[in-house]
Formats: sequence, C-alpha cells, structure tokens
Amino acid sequence: MVGSTSAGTLGDRLEQAWLQSCTGAGRIVVLLGDPGIGKSSALAQLAHRIGPTAHLVSCRGGDIAAPMSTAAEIAAVLPIMTPVGSVAGEVDALRVADILSAGLARAAGTTLLIDDIHDADAASRTALNLAMRRSTDAAVFVVVTGRRVPSAESFAEGFDVEELPGLDRPAATAVLEAASTVPIAPAVIEKLLDVAAGNPLVLRHLPGALTPEQLSGAHLLPEHIPLVGDLRAVFSRQLPRPGTAGRTLLELASLSADGSWSVLRSMRPGIAEAALHTLEDSGLAALHSGRLTLQHPLLRSATVAAMPHQHQRRLHLEFADCSALSDTVRLVHRAHGTLGPDEALVDELVGAARTLRSRGGTEPAARLLDRAIDLTGDDSRRAELRVLAARQLVTAGQTDSARYRLETVLADPASHELHVAATVLLATLEAVGGAPAMALHRLKECAILASPAEAGMVHARMAIPLGMLGMVGEIIDTATAAVALSDPLSTDSHVARVILAHALSARHENRSDQLVDGIPEELDLVAAVTSDPMIGLHYGRALSIAERYEASAAALTELSAQLRGEGARSALAMVFGALGETYVRASRFDDALMCLDEATALSLATGQRAFAPFWLSLRARVHAIRGDDNTSAADLELGFAISDELSTFGARYFLLANAGLAALTARRPDDAVAALSECWAFEQVGGLLAPQLARWHIDLVEAYLAVGRSDDARPVVEHLQTVAAAVGSSRWTKATACRAEALLLRGTDPAGSLRLLHRATAIYDPAHDAFDRARTFHDIARLADDATDREHARAEARNGFSRLGAAAWAAKVDRRTPELSALTEAEGRVLTEVANGLTNQQIAKRLGLSAKTVANHLYRAYRKLGVASRTEAVRFVLLHDERAGESALRT
Repeated sequence: MVGSTSAGTLGDRLEQAWLQSCTGAGRIVVLLGDPGIGKSSALAQLAHRIGPTAHLVSCRGGDIAAPMSTAAEIAAVLPIMTPVGSVAGEVDALRVADILSAGLARAAGTTLLIDDIHDADAASRTALNLAMRRSTDAAVFVVVTGRRVPSAESFAEGFDVEELPGLDRPAATAVLEAASTVPIAPAVIEKLLDVAAGNPLVLRHLPGALTPEQLSGAHLLPEHIPLVGDLRAVFSRQLPRPGTAGRTLLELASLSADGSWSVLRSMRPGIAEAALHTLEDSGLAALHSGRLTLQHPLLRSATVAAMPHQHQRRLHLEFADCSALSDTVRLVHRAHGTLGPDEALVDELVGAARTLRSRGGTEPAARLLDRAIDLTGDDSRRAELRVLAARQLVTAGQTDSARYRLETVLADPASHELHVAATVLLATLEAVGGAPAMALHRLKECAILASPAEAGMVHARMAIPLGMLGMVGEIIDTATAAVALSDPLSTDSHVARVILAHALSARHENRSDQLVDGIPEELDLVAAVTSDPMIGLHYGRALSIAERYEASAAALTELSAQLRGEGARSALAMVFGALGETYVRASRFDDALMCLDEATALSLATGQRAFAPFWLSLRARVHAIRGDDNTSAADLELGFAISDELSTFGARYFLLANAGLAALTARRPDDAVAALSECWAFEQVGGLLAPQLARWHIDLVEAYLAVGRSDDARPVVEHLQTVAAAVGSSRWTKATACRAEALLLRGTDPAGSLRLLHRATAIYDPAHDAFDRARTFHDIARLADDATDREHARAEARNGFSRLGAAAWAAKVDRRTPELSALTEAEGRVLTEVANGLTNQQIAKRLGLSAKTVANHLYRAYRKLGVASRTEAVRFVLLHDERAGESALRT
C-alpha cells in the first residue's frame, strides 16, 4: 500500500518517469525503505498502471539461491540473443552483465520492476548493478526496491534514489481504523501512530494484536506493544498449525533456493496440491510462472524462525538428495544440513569453490567457503578459510562481507600468524571504501609488528590510503622503504618499484622515462594484482606520464582481458580507470568514455566508491569538451559528493582540475579560477606536482587572463617554464609552457606570442596531443593579423576539434552572430583590438591606420551591432565572438 500524500506523489513521479521513457528518455530509480513500508505494493501499483510492458521480478533465495538465479529471471523478460538457460548456468558476473546490458539496450519502451534486490543472490546483484550502470542511456524504465541495508545502499549509489517514507498521520489513521473491528480511542490512535512510524504493515496488523478493551482505552496498552521491532511476528501469527500440509509446504518453500513448484511437488507428492490450495486461500502464497511465491519476504523469515534447528537440517538434507537441483545448490543444502565437524565435506566445499572461482564465480565460491568455515574442526584451517573467503569477496567487490570475516580473524588470538595478511587486506578495503585515514593508521601499527618478510608488503600497501589523502611525498617515502625491505626478486618488490615510479613521476615528470625503464622486466601484472589491486593504476599512470601511451594501452588491455577471465572485478576497476585516463591524455575520447564508464560502474558496484570520483572527474572532462554540460555537471556533482563525504583530498584535486576545464569550456572563467586556484593552493602546501599529472595549469592561466588577473597567472606560467626547461620533461609540458607564455604575452607582444604559439603546435604530437594542439591553433586564429594565416589556423582548430568530437570547442571557432558577420574585415579587426583593450591610437599604430579611420570604423561597427559605447561593444564581442579571444574578457 502506498497511501500517504508523499507516497502518492512518488507514484506520480514514477508514472511520469515511465511516460518519459516511452519517448526514449530512459530512467533508473532505486526505492529504499524499511520492511513492510510498502515497497512491493508500490511496484505492484506501478505495474498495474503501466500494463503489459511492465515486467515484475521478485528476488528470492539470498545466499542459498543458485548463482545467477535472479539474473536468469531478469534475462527471461529482456530481448537477449543468448538463451536464458545459459545465463542460469553462468557464474561470471561480468559475462552476465554483458548479456543484460545488451538486453536493456534492445528493450526500448520496456519497464523492468525488480523487487527486494537485497534478497537476490550476490552474483545476480553484481551483474545487474553493472548492467544498469552501463545502460543509463537505454530507453528503458527500471525501478529497483530494497531495504536500507549495505547491499542495497551500495547497489543504489549514483542512481536516482527515492526514500519510501511511512504514511502521513491522516493516511495512517485511516489504515489503522479500517483494520480494526472496534472503534479506537483517539488517545490510543495517537500512541499507535507513534510506535508504527507510518509502516503500513504494522498499522494493518496492530489492531488484531490488541484486545478490544485496549483499543477502546478501557485497558492500558501493554508496555511492549506487539509487532513493533520484529515484524516477523505479523506473519508468525498467520502460519498454519505445525504438522499440517500447508505448514509443511510453507517450510519447504522457505528453505528452497527458488521456490520451484516441480521440486516442491516432487518432495511431497501426496499433499502438495492440497497444501497449495490452503496457502492460496489464506493469501500466504501463490503459484506464478512455475514458482511458489510467498506473500511477503518476512513470511519466509517467520517460517524459518519457527522451525526447530533439527527440523531445518533434516529438510536441507532432503533438498541435498533432490536430483532436480544443481550440484552446487545440493552441496549448499548438504552443508546446511550437516552438524560437523566434517573435514571431508569441507574438502568438497573448498574444491567446488575452486572450480567456481576458475569460472569467474567469485561470489558463489566465497559462499561455499563460508559453509566450510562452519564445518571444520581445525582452528587454523578455519582462520585460513576465513582469509581465503575474504580474498574471494574482495575480488568480487563484496567488501562488507569480506570486512566481517577479516575482523573475525583479527579478533581471534589463535589466528595470530594470519594477522598481518588480514590487516593489510582489511586496510585496503577501508581505504578504497572511504576510510583512508583509518586504513593508514592500521597499516602503520601493522608495520611495527610485521616480520622482516612482511614489512615490505605493508609499506607498499600504504600507497593506497596515502593516495586517497593526496600525500604524494609520503607515498614516495613508503614506497622507497618498501623497495628496501622487500626481496628484490619478489612480486612485492616489483609492485613497490611500480608504485615508486608512479609517485616520483607525479612529482618529477622529467624522471618518468628513467623510472619506467627501471620497472623490472620480470613484473607479472596478473600476479601483482594479488599484492596490490591498484597495480593497474600505478603502472598505467607511470607510463602515461612518460608519454608511452601505446605501451600503457597495450599492457592494460591485456591485463583487463586476463582479469575478466578471473572475475577480479575490484582490480578491473583500477585497470579500466587507468586505461581511460591513458586514452584521455592521448586524445582518444571515444575509447576513454567506454573505459571510464566501466571503471565508474565497477567502482560503485564493488565497494570501491572512494575511487569513483577519479573516474567521474575524467568522464566529466570529456563530456564537457564534447558539449554535454548536463552530464558533465552530474558527474562532477556525484564525484564531489562522494569525495567530500569521505574527505579524500586526492580525489578532490582531480575533480577540481577537471571542473576547471569544464567551467572554462562553458565560458565561466570565474568558476574556473575558483576551482583551479584551489589546485594551486593544494600544491603550495603539499609540494608542486608534475603538470602532466592533472593538466590543469594551462587552464588556470587562461582563466586568470580571462578575468584580468595576469599577475596571478605569471607564477603558474613560470612553474610550467621551470618544469619544461628540465632535461627529460614531457613533450606535452614543453609545448604547453610555450602556449602559456604566449597567452601571457598576447596583449603586450603579439608577434612574440604568435611565435610561441607556432612553436607549441610544432612540439605537440598531432595525434596524441590533438586536443591541446587544436586549442593552440584556436589561439593563433584569434591573434593572427594575416587573413590567410588566420583562416588556416581556424581550419586547423575546427578540424582538430571536429575529429575529436569536441563540439563545445568546435563551436567556439565559428561562433559569430549575424551582426558580427555584417562587419567588414577592417571593422572586425578594429573591434577585435578594442576588445583586446587597446586605445584608438594604439590600434592605429598596430594596424597602420590613422586614428580618424579607426574612429570611423568603430562608428560604423557600433551601428551594425546596435550598441552605443565602447563598453557595450566589448561586452557584445565577449558574448558573441570567440575570435576576440580571452583578452577581451580582461577588458
């Protein structure tokens, strides 16, 4: 039921979103709310409003469900090319995400309603999450509901989230009174409204849990009002009597992985149909698409809670003997039905987990290891299995589950031999999950207690939280220590050298070539992922700063293919992010967006939300360059929200850098200055970084000049010149330093400025530096006196931007109004110099005209533009003629 005013408004908003999706504007919404608040009712009402194009899928089974069982149900209602049976038999979430993404892309006009995502099997939840994040542009309407639990909240990150509230007091009163067979005293109503907190399920059943005397106010209400706190009690009261056919079928359905009617009937052939009629007549369950669906998820919880443990084990063993079930599901039931210890069964579970892992099924593999943990009688083996399960869950991105297992290991004194490994893994989870300061503190304590053989690994892992906190100098120190403390031939040593190359290159780009050459040839990136899931980012950025784009792209592409095969989704997020960043630097924007989309989806879907702002900032950069201001702003908004919440200063630095370019692109120089001057201040405190790292210095120079702050621009230009002058500096920085100096000289030495701009275009690589090279030609076009040179530069700029899809910048090249187009060439040149801040005498001298001729040109120009003064003319040029350049903004 969705009876409140606010919920009704929500229903209207959802219906409006559906109507928009029918016109091609797809939408994904996640509804979060407490148990019994009306999530399922909201979906049912929406499905009724929409009609046949709405497909409702209810998640069920949780950890006991077969891997991809929910995903298979979703695939069955989408136009996928792959047989649905192959989805049900798959365990790799990445492969299933590919199938679901393709289905969503072909499902224009479809509405997909997914209820209780928290109760889906973990593999399906991950696959669907990735598919939805890849399909934000699909013309489909998707609504997902879930409780306010970590699994659902992490699933919802970055989507439109609606909190489903309780009923307001008038609506709640109406429900309460309708549910009671006797009048309720006003004072009692007020008390019950307070304790029910607007929950429709509680309101409907509260009157039945109290006596008529209590409802009328004749008797006091009990101190602990029934149903409040544990909503299972609502359904416990409705259960059929123990031993009856209805209760027996309900118990089997509650322990079943998917409620398959054929399986349930085969287990109780004599009573199944009569029991089904009983449950249907009582409204507790219904048969739908070959499955017995319970009235409410809490009914399953109430049924299981009422069953003696011995009875549960006996039923699980019956399921384990059912040949209609898959081997994996039967093994899980057998594990649930066995008391233990049973080392032989533990061996089977570990072996099955290994097989699933080899197929990419990291979540189901970890669940099997959990059962093995419960059944082993060996304390040491139990601790090893917990760490192994945690590693599997980390790989799968199930960070909350992994964290619980690691904390259990650390709390057990008998597991002291595994404490360092567990601490390093837990600290990594904390860092990428948004608690870098806590992670750093944990690793520093661990370094004191670690053995010499472990110390290098601990110091190397400190790079993750330090990077999140933006502490580049400390990364260099800890990476240097890690190299010194590690066995030179070990994977830990190789990883430490890559981290050191990354950190030192970020501070001293002129050493990047030497540092990259120092990375051991024996480095195995796949093996290194086990030591540091961020290895892809460290390696890719080190090579990119050294401008070895092809080598970086080739290595990362190969690594991504291998990690996909292993289902290593947490490491894949870093690899795709690093690959996307490489492509942005190399002006390959289409490839960059594909990789950054995947990196963002993986980061948000695998518990690495602290890294999402990095990829969101780069994606915003590309969207802004291409003129998609709304998408760029949305990416930046989400990135800043996550970064500010988690206090990740390193991520904020990159967000500001790319927000500055977005503002400059949108002709908001004041906003660009606000963002980029914060980057400059950050470096003044923490140490100057390589211009190649985030590439914002030239944008700050442009923004400062645009608002008339040339003195503030000068130190930034000088920093670029200093770095460019160093032996070994990057090609990009050399060219950009020339361009920055040219912009600074534009008003005082136009000829010198042009020489520097032409020098920059000669240094920039036409392919890899295509965006900055086109920007430089744009500068030349706005400064050149010779019409031929000016048109050639404009053509180069226009073609360069067009090839990159940089619509926002291509538009700048030809942005002229009819009024400006009506000007003669002489009038336009004079007006441009006015916009550059020159007096009539200075213009006359520069153009070789008399002051009177200049005045006459201006008079005619004013009339054509419809302005009455020099100031109005400058403002018109500022708003409508990019050729006047940012020097006009100084005026």
